[in-house]
Amino acid sequence: MVRTMDVVPYDMKWAFLYEQEKSILIELLSKIILDIQHFGSTSVVGLSAKPIIDIMILVKDINDVDRYNLSMEKVGYIAKGENGIPNRRYFVKLKSDYSEKHTHHIHIYEKGNQKAEEELMFRDYLQIDKDAFNEYQALKLELSKRFYTNPTAYTDGKSDCVNRIMNKAKLYYGK
Repeated sequence: MVRTMDVVPYDMKWAFLYEQEKSILIELLSKIILDIQHFGSTSVVGLSAKPIIDIMILVKDINDVDRYNLSMEKVGYIAKGENGIPNRRYFVKLKSDYSEKHTHHIHIYEKGNQKAEEELMFRDYLQIDKDAFNEYQALKLELSKRFYTNPTAYTDGKSDCVNRIMNKAKLYYGK
């Protein structure tokens, strides 16, 4: 099955889906969670997005996470290890219809991880800079059509825009 880049208009239920999953994750990982947040495009009110809920969890020691792979599997997650980002643990939940459609992505980092801080800064900046928001949204919509069945090209196509917005966010937040 091929993953498709289905970018859809913002849906208010995404916040509810995050809260629902957050409860499950807190119960499951309560011994190691320091913080848990909704991030990514579904967390930015009004932004079109692939309907996948991205959740960031911060922990004290990233190696503690590996002990929970089986527990995460029992609630529907597939452990992907670092999955290309050093010092991260990544989990994917698929729709129950075996379609290979992702519903949730869990990104777990140690508290203080620069990548985690930048992800949250990017989310927050999109909410305050309407020009950045509009530029990012227009690009996502265009790339989702051009690279509908190519997730890597879709992601790569966003990188220059993301870097430009990230640089503006760093200036804004004094980082």
